[in-house]
Amino acid sequence: MRPRVLTLDIETSPHLAYTYDLYDARITPDKIVTPSRVLCWAGKWLGESKVHFYSEYHNDPGEMIQAAWTFLNEADVLITYNGVRFDVPHLMRSFIEEGMPPPSPWIDLDLYLINRRRYKWASNRLGYITEQLELPTKLQTGVSQLWKKVLEEDDRAWQKFKKYNCQDVIITELLYRTMAPWIKHPHVGLWTGDQSTCPACGSTKLTPTGLTYTRTGAWMKSVCECGTWCKVLANGKTRPI
Repeated sequence: MRPRVLTLDIETSPHLAYTYDLYDARITPDKIVTPSRVLCWAGKWLGESKVHFYSEYHNDPGEMIQAAWTFLNEADVLITYNGVRFDVPHLMRSFIEEGMPPPSPWIDLDLYLINRRRYKWASNRLGYITEQLELPTKLQTGVSQLWKKVLEEDDRAWQKFKKYNCQDVIITELLYRTMAPWIKHPHVGLWTGDQSTCPACGSTKLTPTGLTYTRTGAWMKSVCECGTWCKVLANGKTRPI
């Protein structure tokens, strides 16, 4: 057994509201005509090539939300970019609006939060970081006009919107693969039953490299072929450093 790792990204509509001001407008809830909603989402299982896509244009809106619930319910680990603060709360609101129960819990690996905490990029935007690492990057959309045409149910706009959403999932997974040795993962051995392997990838190809120290102890230190460092406990089990 291996953990089911899902990379996911959603796109939402803007709030539509009445306003008398064009600049620095203060929009109170009573001025909202249509609140923001999930327009579409894309997801990809780690190790599989297919990118799954659902939208309110290509599917029934309820079917789209049900599919998102099903995927999240199966996931052990969820990879997102700003998903903890954006994607997941939007989906959770949609689930409760549809009368669904909570999906099965998962472990979040939010690359946006990891980047903010561990690295000092000039910008933490996904497109900027993927460009800096010379990875494939976000599609250019002409943002405001594309969203407007999508809300008008323009077919060509929706095709571009789908590519944009799917591309975000692909590059988020590529960024995860690049960052993986730098991330403290849930131990893969919790699923495989063997906690003497690399915590991140489950490989047995660990090279001892001396000792690692804390204030009160010392443990053998090893590095995996994937680049992940771990310590080896007295019982032979590994732990991320």
